[in-house]
Amino acid sequence: LSRRNTSGYHGVRLNKRTGRWQARITVDGVIKHLGYFATKEGAASARIKAEKKYGFHPNHGRPYCAR
Repeated sequence: LSRRNTSGYHGVRLNKRTGRWQARITVDGVIKHLGYFATKEGAASARIKAEKKYGFHPNHGRPYCAR
């Protein structure tokens, strides 16, 4: 995640004009809008479903953890 990320989730941001949370994902260079949600968790859930649908690695957007 970028240091500028305020939601804590990759691909989720607050739309300041509407006050709703937006989820989106980029697949093959194309941004796909996943919707607007009343809660941050709802937007994050949509993002996680899209990551699974498009075959993203389970660790996508999360800190690297060496074991």
